[in-house]
Amino acid sequence: MNWSLSIDKAIPRPLRVIFRGAGQVFFCCNAVTGLIFLIALYVGGITAGLAATVGVVSSTVAAYLLGFSEDDIDAGLYGFNGTLVGPCLFLFLEHTPQLWLYVVLASVLSTVVLAALMRILQPYNIPASTSPFVLTCWMFMAAVYAFDGFARGPVLPPPGIPSIIAETTAASTDAWFNAFTQDAAIAWCTAISKGIGEVMFADSVIVGALFLIGIAITSLRGAFMALSGAIVGVVVPVLLGADKTLIEMGLYAFNPVLTMMAVGWVFLKPTTGSALLALLAGILTIICQAGLANFLAPIGLPTLTFPFVLVMWMFLFAAGKSRYWGNAS
Repeated sequence: MNWSLSIDKAIPRPLRVIFRGAGQVFFCCNAVTGLIFLIALYVGGITAGLAATVGVVSSTVAAYLLGFSEDDIDAGLYGFNGTLVGPCLFLFLEHTPQLWLYVVLASVLSTVVLAALMRILQPYNIPASTSPFVLTCWMFMAAVYAFDGFARGPVLPPPGIPSIIAETTAASTDAWFNAFTQDAAIAWCTAISKGIGEVMFADSVIVGALFLIGIAITSLRGAFMALSGAIVGVVVPVLLGADKTLIEMGLYAFNPVLTMMAVGWVFLKPTTGSALLALLAGILTIICQAGLANFLAPIGLPTLTFPFVLVMWMFLFAAGKSRYWGNAS
């Protein structure tokens, strides 16, 4: 929206770059949107907000000090991975004073990894997106086993062999689709909103709603794709009989949210055809997430946003071979 862009340009450059970095988590190069995202995180929890702030500042300052592209820095491209690193490590690791140093170091590393992957992927016109965040957090979460000053948090899944989901924990299609009650409507709204919020590890309906508002300020199509991804992330797991608790928490929805935004709005020409392609990509992201979750279970690491990254890369690579979507941006 024009008014938000005017405010974006009026914000002092250091703050504008930081806010844009937060906004780029949802592909929004808009300081107003980024500010709303950070406020939403603080609403969800002071620690999460502080961790995201430390992460985005650390990764952006590192990019300046390392002399990376000024245009990329100004666009916030070196800030969004750090924005994700902070809340991620505070969610999965035990809270200690040393963890703040861990967040700073991980955020700096995410900047280096991003620069390297941008160089590697540049000939193919494929974005690194959140892959530096994923690789960095996996490394830092696995590294805690070697250090006495850090420990796993209770949320980090323990290493173990994947098991078949019990029938008692699987979502019932009758409960989700046939019960037109107030409780069912609340369950739908909760799961969809949390699915958007979980992109930044926020288990909150309010935070998810604020994220969606922030995206809509930048682009109504972007907001539509995000909302559609969250709906897909609820409907498809229910139809497939996934774990009810995971669905209700939005944990099957946050990857389709990013996938559908990337394919249907950001990296391909926004058309009806690319929207349908995004729908297919969103559905397949859920299958990919389930597979990766079981693949990573023996080493006790979460999938994070890697299902989104993997599916997005495959679809954008494939788009280059298609006569319909060969104009990937």
